Amino acid sequence: MSISIDTLSAQTLKVSCAAYSLSSSTRQKIGIQAIGGAIPISHLASQHKVSRKFIYEQKDKAFIGISQAFKKPSTPDNEVLFYLPVTKQWLAQLVLALLLICRSSYQGVVELFRDLFDYDISKGTVHNIVYRRLEEVKKINHLQDLSKVREGLHDEIYQAGDPVLVGCCARSTYCYLLKLEEACDANAWGVHLLDLKEKQGLAPDFTVIDGGQAARKGQKDAWPKTPAHGDVFHALKPFLELVKFIENRAVDAIKTAENLKHKIKGRRGKWKDEDVRLELYQKLLLAEEAEKQAVLLAGDLTTLYIWLKNDILSLIGPSHEVRKELFKFLVEQLHQRETLCPHKIGPVRTYLENHTDNLLEFVPIMEAAFLEIAREFEVSLSDVLAVYQLQGLPSSSQRHWERRHTLQSKLRQKFYWIESRMDKVLATTVRANSLVENLNSRLRTYFTFRRELGNEYLEFLQFFLNHRRFMRSLCPERVGKSPTVLLTGQKHKHWLEMLGFELFKRAA
Repeated sequence: MSISIDTLSAQTLKVSCAAYSLSSSTRQKIGIQAIGGAIPISHLASQHKVSRKFIYEQKDKAFIGISQAFKKPSTPDNEVLFYLPVTKQWLAQLVLALLLICRSSYQGVVELFRDLFDYDISKGTVHNIVYRRLEEVKKINHLQDLSKVREGLHDEIYQAGDPVLVGCCARSTYCYLLKLEEACDANAWGVHLLDLKEKQGLAPDFTVIDGGQAARKGQKDAWPKTPAHGDVFHALKPFLELVKFIENRAVDAIKTAENLKHKIKGRRGKWKDEDVRLELYQKLLLAEEAEKQAVLLAGDLTTLYIWLKNDILSLIGPSHEVRKELFKFLVEQLHQRETLCPHKIGPVRTYLENHTDNLLEFVPIMEAAFLEIAREFEVSLSDVLAVYQLQGLPSSSQRHWERRHTLQSKLRQKFYWIESRMDKVLATTVRANSLVENLNSRLRTYFTFRRELGNEYLEFLQFFLNHRRFMRSLCPERVGKSPTVLLTGQKHKHWLEMLGFELFKRAA
């Protein structure tokens, strides 16, 4: 009689035999089930009479197979990716793209054609390709309806001593003015603004202009009822430079006093004659007095600058009347200290004094919007102003959340609607013409390669800037859209297609 003993080695032999007998399709199924995770590994091992180690091995193989299936095959560098039909029409597109997208010079275009295409092209041909589409570009620019521009930003940029007048929409960044003039005077501004109003319907609610008197006078002549607000940036920047200059002067005064003290108290100072030491003491007294005045002046100007930036010209702050009083006080304080550094404090004080009303024009517009919100939701104006002031408190402070809880309890559901409207008002309030300054910085990259500009070239550049799509922006709503789309709300063709070209599309 034979006795069968199921030893550990025998069990291992049975398991290995069971795993060996499984077909490839079964192994694939096991790997997929293991990846899915619906069936535990131990149950799969028991079902197929194999070890859990074997199940994990099939799972790893399934992962490798999936990764290889989705892995993009490597393409040799010398393999042809696709064929491009190069025609004269396509080369004309390339010329325009190099000049406008890549900001290339005429010489750069000629060199690229020679080196990469083995094709000779002259600067005259490049020039003709551009100016052959000029009439179509002018037509598109001049037929654009500008009645939707509500806030205009005006500035000028100089190229080789000649001024280029620039105007754009604060919302859409649409450039409606880009003209070269012989002189930046009121007459030049007035003629172009009047022309835009009569032919294209440009009638903004207000504009934002820096301290230039020519642009302001020209606008007043062309649009007598349109206010010209002041630019907050051009008020704060020179003031900050003044503060830095006075601080540096205070540091120099401190160093001078310290050096004199070292000369007197140092080892060599004790050996000096009494007359020399007396002279050093006198210089030290004068240096300490200069140091005291410089430090005091630096502290005062720093405080005044912080008031101007964080209270008077801030987006969230006191009422218009209070700001005017604070502005008047600030100008008086600068006037009292003007004798201490007249060549630096004088221009800053004069600018602020002359543009007080212009710089604060944004406040009445916000207050009118607050009054409209109070009427719409049938609450008191003081409650709306309380929500407005709440936006100025940091969300990390206890004071913010205490006030917020009080307003929520008082206004209930209306609080959230008022807060939403308040955020919109603050986001759309225009205080500076920094957007047109940004436009000028982009224009500079195009002007660099040209010793001389012409209005024909500027017409083409204006068309391109208004119809190219933003690839990136700090404002997410602008990405993938052109300034024309943002202004009109209507889509348009690619700027090359608008000029009669057909864009190349790879075969599917």
